[in-house]
Amino acid sequence: MYRSDKVTIFTLLAVVCFASAQRPYAANPGRTNTAVQSLPFSAQFMGMHTLSPTRHWPTVPIGAMRPTGTTWASIEPSRGVFQWQGLDSWVAVSQAQGAQLDYVFLNTPQWASTRPNEHCNRGPIGCAAPPNDADWRQFVTTLATRYKGRIASYELWNEADAGGFWTGTPAQMAHLASLAYPIIKSIDPNAIVVSPSDAAPGGWPIPYDQWLKQYLQAGGGKYADAIAWHGYAAARSNQPAEFPEITIVNQIETIRTLLSKYGLQNLPLWDTEGGWGADTQLPGQQQQAAFLARWYLIQFSYGVARAYWYQWDNPLWGTLWTPASGPTPAAVAYAQVSDWLTGATASTPCAAASGPVWTCDWSKGNRKYRAVWTTSGTASYGDTSGFTQSLDLTGAKYKIAGKPIPISELPILLQAP
Repeated sequence: MYRSDKVTIFTLLAVVCFASAQRPYAANPGRTNTAVQSLPFSAQFMGMHTLSPTRHWPTVPIGAMRPTGTTWASIEPSRGVFQWQGLDSWVAVSQAQGAQLDYVFLNTPQWASTRPNEHCNRGPIGCAAPPNDADWRQFVTTLATRYKGRIASYELWNEADAGGFWTGTPAQMAHLASLAYPIIKSIDPNAIVVSPSDAAPGGWPIPYDQWLKQYLQAGGGKYADAIAWHGYAAARSNQPAEFPEITIVNQIETIRTLLSKYGLQNLPLWDTEGGWGADTQLPGQQQQAAFLARWYLIQFSYGVARAYWYQWDNPLWGTLWTPASGPTPAAVAYAQVSDWLTGATASTPCAAASGPVWTCDWSKGNRKYRAVWTTSGTASYGDTSGFTQSLDLTGAKYKIAGKPIPISELPILLQAP
């Protein structure tokens, strides 16, 4: 989740894990090359959250899943007593569906807390305080050993800039990372260790960029193979959602600027949770479809390696599916964007072409593609030379006859012969 008023929902959807160290392991060295601005599409770019692995698995293509209900406190309710059923189910179904699983550490059990009587706004007392080192190492070790080769990546904490999830300092979180990284890598060298996520564009009680700056200053970047953040559309759930041309581009550029100061600019960026937020923030279904398409297109064009939508079957947040009507127009748009990008490499980041018109270019082999839309209203787009066909977000196809075409807030795809 990403805001304090979102906490009650997240209590139902929490995610977590971490544990212990066995032998020294070299931390991931910082990169010094220029930041990657384009990446070939991979199935894992299209990530997703859903409420349960067995009830409503997404019917759209997904390459990566971030589970819920698998917090440290739920797995190990008392020291040495483990309840693996929930995470076992996530792992089994994700493997059967061909989706990589990104485990997220979260929720210090009271018995393992350095401040066991501290209350947080997510329920159990002690849940936001840092854990004892020995208990943390033991849990990380047990977790990574059990799921070696089956959990593809480990995110070191959920929204560590949010008081409901973490009340320690960035330096204390960097310390936990320094313990967990060598443990995970010594047990499963192929596992990807992802930095703690922070929540953009706001963050509470500390802004996301300030939290990340302090975390990197404390050396946390040495213990990450990828950098996570949560790309949402507004700072609070009672604010209207801004479209991703404003919010997501600023977030990506802010994070990359910070990473470059520490020689980490080539670490992959993972948006491990995001979307328009509460459905009340963007109530129109066509607006939702437009937002989702642009959210993914912009991140792909800016070289973000993974983007996890929140949330497939949540009835209140980023809803893509309901029991009554099935997939929403935004879910249909998700499937179309996945098809548009499969096999693609971005040519340039999405950018304003003229006025409210935005475009993204990419290629698949020798074939050229361009997505085009407006940030508001409608317009006539005339730069269609070399393109013979367009597709909309429902999959409908139209011939281009060398004349200007109408465009709107809903992206369309232009295809070359």
